[in-house]
Amino acid sequence: MKKARKIAVLTLLALSVIFALSGLFLLFYAVGDAKLNANALPNAKSAYVLYDKDGFVIENEDFVRLEDISEHIRHAFIAVEDKRFYDHNGIDLKRTVGALLKDVKDGKFSQGGSTISNQLVKNTQLTSEKTVKRKLKEAKITLELEKTYEKNEILEMYLNVLYFGKGIYGVKNACETLFAKSPSEVSPLEAASLAATVANPSKYSVLLDHDKNLDRSRMILGLMKEQGYLSASEYESQISGDIVIIYAKYHNNYSKIYANSAYNEAFNILSEKDTHSFRTPYRIYTYFDAMAQNSANNALSNFDGKFDKDASNQELLIADNASGAVVAYASNTERAFKLKRQPGSLLKPFIYAKAIESGVLLPDSPLLDEQIDLDGYHPANFGDTYYGWISAREALSRSVNSTAVRILSEIGLENGANAIKSAGIPLDKKDITLSLALGGTTYGSAVKEITEGYLTLANAGIHKNITFISKITDASGRTVYTDNRVENRVFKPETAYLTTDMLLSCAKGGTAKQLSYLNYDVAAKTGTVSAKSGNSDAWCAAYTKEHTFICRFSAPKDPFGNDVTGGNLPAKVVRSAMRSLYATVTPEPFSPPAALRKTAVDKTIKDEFHKLVPYKNSGFGEKEYIYTTNNFRFDAADPELLLLKGLSVQTTDGVPKVSFNAFPGIEYEVLINGTPCQKSNDGYFAQKQRFPIGKLDIYCKKDARTIWKTTRLVRLY
Repeated sequence: MKKARKIAVLTLLALSVIFALSGLFLLFYAVGDAKLNANALPNAKSAYVLYDKDGFVIENEDFVRLEDISEHIRHAFIAVEDKRFYDHNGIDLKRTVGALLKDVKDGKFSQGGSTISNQLVKNTQLTSEKTVKRKLKEAKITLELEKTYEKNEILEMYLNVLYFGKGIYGVKNACETLFAKSPSEVSPLEAASLAATVANPSKYSVLLDHDKNLDRSRMILGLMKEQGYLSASEYESQISGDIVIIYAKYHNNYSKIYANSAYNEAFNILSEKDTHSFRTPYRIYTYFDAMAQNSANNALSNFDGKFDKDASNQELLIADNASGAVVAYASNTERAFKLKRQPGSLLKPFIYAKAIESGVLLPDSPLLDEQIDLDGYHPANFGDTYYGWISAREALSRSVNSTAVRILSEIGLENGANAIKSAGIPLDKKDITLSLALGGTTYGSAVKEITEGYLTLANAGIHKNITFISKITDASGRTVYTDNRVENRVFKPETAYLTTDMLLSCAKGGTAKQLSYLNYDVAAKTGTVSAKSGNSDAWCAAYTKEHTFICRFSAPKDPFGNDVTGGNLPAKVVRSAMRSLYATVTPEPFSPPAALRKTAVDKTIKDEFHKLVPYKNSGFGEKEYIYTTNNFRFDAADPELLLLKGLSVQTTDGVPKVSFNAFPGIEYEVLINGTPCQKSNDGYFAQKQRFPIGKLDIYCKKDARTIWKTTRLVRLY
């Protein structure tokens, strides 16, 4: 009975697989447009070359011929990835059916059936989208690949495009980086280590987890022995060994990340050109600055030992303000350029900038920092600390939450969101809420995007997409691409300068005060994203007149401790990079644009009554000059409310008392029915009156000059 049930189950499984394969076979013809792009395949003649900003070579593609690759490497990859590599036509039906049967039996789709040929197609021909149509295209191109090339040619190309994690591409680069050996010199265990990595570089890389890599390497040695690639004695000599990497050569070689990012950008550029393919010989001229890159490498490496393996992702990007180009990029995370994380308070300056642009805010505008309730939304300050009346400059410098949300509410959600997007920081429709002022977004932001935003402020309000590449030429020297990015104005120069001026204060004494030790103008903002038991992300965005620096620390798994904030490690990394980059030259200071003007306001009214009033309108107190924009809407000033706040007349036993809140620096003369009143600590007292109605005159004087007078009839008793 059990046997019959088992046969029935297996029959059902087999029929399911047959029907599935039949369906896939029919769908296969739906992707007839899928063609093999031979130019996208690597070969020894198609090596690209990257040049720096001065025209010097910074990298050549590391292509190696199969005859120069150890048999141990070939055997290790074939043993674990595709043991029937030399027998199938690109699609291993036996392996594919076996994988499908196990998936059906287990009730989940976890088995892989891809061959080496299939993986080569996946890495060079198509995008990374996960759809049925893409898989069908992949299969069709794989069959064409097998018809076009010999098996050894396919294996050679495959080994040259593999990704080994940490910015290491190609088997030659991997051997030199990890073992300081050529591909012909590695041992069976080292070859197994390489094959162990490519299954999942973020999990099995020997640089990230030595023990996991070693365990998988020993498993692969067992496969090599089973398949006849290792004798029993060879296996025994290798299985007991350990993997020793020559880490010093690779350690902190962050500039490889720059090269990979430039390569990816060039690929995207050339993919858009119908007449060009990326794998023909191209010369890629970048904006790479060796001095800036060295500064970035050293700054980031100072904190390598701060965290355990895989406990932190770190990035530091340096862009040239004038060109909007990336001159240095360092990261300990492969392919980090597209990694999005929550930006925290880094979005606040753009909310403030939009308010300045709209004429409702200046750096000196008084703002009330208190607990607020906006339609049920209760933004809290860090540590539940509230400062009362402070200037907009201080609010942004301290990264106060309540004021940022209130400003966003005042200028309008759409206006605030559009300002952020126009500066180069994408948002989702779901992001248009009040929490946007605090950096609450659906998908987060990449370092590239934050860089574009702050470059917009650094470049007097003009936005342009950042780039790694200045031009690309083909083998004959013909220019096929030139950097001609379009720029557009997002903020007026006055707006950008006033926002920058506030961020200068943030660097001098606010959350980015780690940068206050630098003796030149630095504008900066920090961002810290809290998690349940610490912080998940910490940012520092800073710029001088010449460069923009964006640094990010992120916890991919467990949160950091509360000490990892934007004002701590990221700010220190930026400070270190600036000190190195500007060791022999000092950046110019920021200067106000010609259209920005200074206006005299009444400082006393600002401090005492929290209003910005032009001194020419109601100059009662101390004069102060502040930067103002042409469209700023000053507060209205009612002299009587300012000078005689709380005015009242009370009579006790027929003796009237006139009281009010005196304005600082003003002399008062109070008369009732023409008779001066006597001043005391409690107010101004008149003589005993005989009639219930009297005439009250109050003269407000400054420097013996009457600046305001009021006359009224008052009830005396």
